[in-house]
Amino acid sequence: MEILEKVIEIVAETCEVDRSEVTGDSTVGDFPAWDSMGHLSILNNVEEAFDISFEPEEMMELEDVNDIVKAVEEKLA
Repeated sequence: MEILEKVIEIVAETCEVDRSEVTGDSTVGDFPAWDSMGHLSILNNVEEAFDISFEPEEMMELEDVNDIVKAVEEKLA
């Protein structure tokens, strides 16, 4: 649950929305700032927060908060 909460916090801060608006199902396009550039910013912030890195191909596959959480969990396992 800790990873989910941190990813939600990152998405909310990057997209400048309230945390309560972000859920596991939140996806690219749900918020005005979550466009292609916003997506890269979110993933960059996730990489920094968890000290991991995503390959460009992986980034393309991460479409919603749940996808990002799963990818972080796999990287940390």
